[in-house]
Amino acid sequence: MSYTIQVLIKGSKEQVFSAISKNVQKWWGNTDYSVAAVNDEFTTSFDKTFWKFKIAEFEQFSKIVWDCIDARHIHTGYTGIEKEWLGTSVSWSLEEIAPTETLLHFTHNGLVPELNCYEICFPEWERFVTQSLKSFVESGKGMPHLS
Repeated sequence: MSYTIQVLIKGSKEQVFSAISKNVQKWWGNTDYSVAAVNDEFTTSFDKTFWKFKIAEFEQFSKIVWDCIDARHIHTGYTGIEKEWLGTSVSWSLEEIAPTETLLHFTHNGLVPELNCYEICFPEWERFVTQSLKSFVESGKGMPHLS
């Protein structure tokens, strides 16, 4: 089963959507572009690692899906992980609980326990989604990995 998590964020759907479409560098890593439509592309990187994504779905303030179209994942002590994200997709769906509360449904489709990188990727997604992204939306300060 692919990695999935939900997190309640004190912020509007517009704020959360903006964080995952325009401000990825403020809660995850170095990012070259913001996105605003289907087929837009961006790359996020840190250290010697990068992932390039193409937007497959873009429903304003509701849902966005990033398809991984290129990757070079390097992590000390792990082999065979360089291209494991290639062909996976990251799905963000937003549900308004109240005008200032949004439930984020996050799924990394294809990130499964059988992958060599799973044991490092799922706790990092936990950190970046449930802590850094949440903190960025709620306080304006995320905890991205910058290098």
